[in-house]
Amino acid sequence: MLTGIMEVLHDDEIKREIWCTGDTMYYRKGVTDPDYCVLKFTAIRCRHYCDLKTESFDIEDLR
Repeated sequence: MLTGIMEVLHDDEIKREIWCTGDTMYYRKGVTDPDYCVLKFTAIRCRHYCDLKTESFDIEDLR
C-alpha cells in the first residue's frame, strides 16, 4: 500500500522530457496533444511485506 499525492502536470518542458517517439500511437497530435499530460506521484506513507510480516513507514523517516 502506498499513500501520497497525485498531481497532473501540464508543463510543456516536462512533457517533452519524457516523450517517446512511439507515444504518437496514443497521442496522434504529439507532445502538444491536449489529452497528453504527466502524472506526478509523491509518496507519503508506505507498507510492504517482508519476512512474513507487514511493515508500515513514513517516507519522511527514510531521509
